[in-house]
Amino acid sequence: MFQFIIISVTGLIISYLSGSVNYAILVTRLVSKKDIRTMGNKNPGTSNVMRSVGKPWGFLVGFLDAFKAMAPLILFHLLYFKETNNLNFALLYLLGMAAVLGHCKPVFFGFKGGGGIGTMQGVSLFFIPVEYLISMFISGIIVLIFFKKTKHKLSQWTPILFVTLTPFLTMGLNPFINIPLFAH
Repeated sequence: MFQFIIISVTGLIISYLSGSVNYAILVTRLVSKKDIRTMGNKNPGTSNVMRSVGKPWGFLVGFLDAFKAMAPLILFHLLYFKETNNLNFALLYLLGMAAVLGHCKPVFFGFKGGGGIGTMQGVSLFFIPVEYLISMFISGIIVLIFFKKTKHKLSQWTPILFVTLTPFLTMGLNPFINIPLFAH
């Protein structure tokens, strides 16, 4: 039992520290020698990098933000939480939330981070990959149809719709979809 507690606490710390790495700040400094927190809307996030530094760099930041949540989840799932049970599932989810907290309140950047959407997408991709992909597709279609005249529509409204739609989509599809990938 003591070993289980040590592993769980270590996982939470590693996940939080992984989440605390702000790739928007690091990529922008590497590419432009500027601080993303002084550019555009001053938010150290994917959307601001896309608008201020360039779309390819924004996509890279988005991927890295999702991966920084998935990496500890995959690692601890493969090494320690292999069995499918409620305790392991809950602990893995807490690891994911620790990464999101690290993104929003990063220890490396004075506890001032981004919104956490990209990191939460990594958690969702780990736990509910099919529902995640369907939700992102539907959100993108809704935004393209109903938000035609909105500036930055895909980077602003798609994540909002994704966060809103995903829980309902997951509940609706749960009886029909059971694909054992990572957490199941």
